[in-house]
Amino acid sequence: MEKAVNREFKNSVFIDMFAQDAYRLQLFQAMHPEMTDVTAEDIKIITLKQVITIHQYNDLALLVKDRLMVFVEAQSSWSINILIRILLYLAETLQEYLHNRSKDIHDEKKLELPMPEFYVIFTGKKTVPERISLKKDFFQDESCPIDLEARVFTTETEDIIGQYIIFCHVLDDQIKIHDRTEKAAAEAIRICKDRGVLKEYLEEREKEVISIMIMLFSQEYATQQYGLAQKEEGREEGQQMGEDELSEALDDLFEQGRDAEARKAMKDKQFRAQILEAFRTKRAAATV
Repeated sequence: MEKAVNREFKNSVFIDMFAQDAYRLQLFQAMHPEMTDVTAEDIKIITLKQVITIHQYNDLALLVKDRLMVFVEAQSSWSINILIRILLYLAETLQEYLHNRSKDIHDEKKLELPMPEFYVIFTGKKTVPERISLKKDFFQDESCPIDLEARVFTTETEDIIGQYIIFCHVLDDQIKIHDRTEKAAAEAIRICKDRGVLKEYLEEREKEVISIMIMLFSQEYATQQYGLAQKEEGREEGQQMGEDELSEALDDLFEQGRDAEARKAMKDKQFRAQILEAFRTKRAAATV
């Protein structure tokens, strides 16, 4: 009997896990084991947006006392341009931070800002540097007046970050065997629980994690097939499908052999809207 997709869970596993108090505290402790007085209540999520993203980035911003910690997950693909994303994200986050405290940047008195820290969690297999910076990687000039440096995590370790990376690697292996299906997600969860990787989280939220993965797999499938359809029809950049035509194309794609869970997902209006918004964002970025 087919399992119904829980449509309340639209985030990635990365965002879903660290939305939980206990795992958010473990994330902070992995960064600052010396700060033993910090509790879960001290850690506030101030992330701007939580959306489905696949082969893109998931952003998580935490305010911990006088620190602003920005975590960015880079999935299987890697680009040094992630530093630009972090820079722009920091500007938006600080703007929101000041607005929520009724602070005006035009005030004569110097504003107090939290100390920023930047982290990238890369779950792909490519070898990447442990630290990246605007000054070093973009300008190669010590006289550059600005810099932004981020620490990059890629290693399978016992802490919460390393375990999350292991989970992603196991999932990638299962996708190679079972394609992007519920079977791949279920097997990845089973293997990780057996190995003691994110065991508590996966036992608590197994159904939710499978639902999240089905949604992500479905979005990726739609994105790939849309790109193929554009090429087959010889459409040039700037001549993309209209919204109604694209919506009809999505229906056709998911009726052509995609599994039952994906077809159910596509009937969800909010999920369809997120896919269409992803396409609009992609189009806009291509024209910049």
